[in-house]
Amino acid sequence: MSTLKDVAEKSGVTVTTVSRMLNGRGYISEKTREKINAAMRELNYKPNELARALSKKRSNFIGLIVPSASNMYFCKVIDCVERLVTGSGYKLLLCTSNDETKKELEYFNMLSASKVAGVILASHTQNIDLSVAIDAPIISIDRIISPRIPSVCSDNYQGGILAAEHLIAKGCRKLAHISGSSYLNMEANKRFFGFKEVCEKEGVPYVAIDATEEQFLSMQYENIIHSLIDSNPDIDGIFTSNDIIAAQVIKICSRRGIRIPQQMKVVGYDDIDLCKFCTPSITTIHQPVRDICQRAVESIVLEQDKKGIPIRVTYPVTLVEREST
Repeated sequence: MSTLKDVAEKSGVTVTTVSRMLNGRGYISEKTREKINAAMRELNYKPNELARALSKKRSNFIGLIVPSASNMYFCKVIDCVERLVTGSGYKLLLCTSNDETKKELEYFNMLSASKVAGVILASHTQNIDLSVAIDAPIISIDRIISPRIPSVCSDNYQGGILAAEHLIAKGCRKLAHISGSSYLNMEANKRFFGFKEVCEKEGVPYVAIDATEEQFLSMQYENIIHSLIDSNPDIDGIFTSNDIIAAQVIKICSRRGIRIPQQMKVVGYDDIDLCKFCTPSITTIHQPVRDICQRAVESIVLEQDKKGIPIRVTYPVTLVEREST
């Protein structure tokens, strides 16, 4: 593998001159530039962008921290962010935390040492003072960390309202909600609050159960779904906090001979591709993931340009009706 020294020797200049050209520092004549570029092409030399960043205040990397790369929702986030980051002239550093505080702090230290242009946080980890963990702009997705850190979310509360109203309008008499970890300070918990408000307003009884973070990471919800149905055989409508849970509700109902939507109606949340591929297809609350990711990436870019960014942005959600209701 060629080095900076090899390029300097091949082009007949000093290592300092090559370094100055690569880092855009000082005057380099056009003739010298041509010689250096020709040597780089001949030697197939690729500058180490992370190493170059150490001599600058910022690199052209943006960090993205997610709790899981296997969860289908976060796969969608990763895909959108990568495309948008690349399209903005940056490169992506992907970090998966598995909801481990220690691991997330290690990633923040790594991103700080790499002098990233910014960090997009889509993780669930709690109790980290992110404002001092890294000297770069931070924006969170679907989580409000502090009054000083910008966030971009979907309207989770309205999503819960739409789900409950739809199930009731479809004739459901007793509802259930399967949520994420409600003890965590997450915006997604507002989905239950909107659902609860409608049920109480309309006088419709409901039950709520809480999944664990372990179930979230493993995407295995079968035990709590069986327990819910065993304990509440009269429920006829279920709203889940994500589409993966909704798909597993449909699978378990099929195994137990519960017909969907005739005997049980199901509404998910997120509108990932899985919803269209299930049988029956899943009615869900659509949140505009691409718009959310675009705002997050643009916020990092705007911060570099010192243009300032909104501290809170909330995108509207819509209900997409399919075969499960």
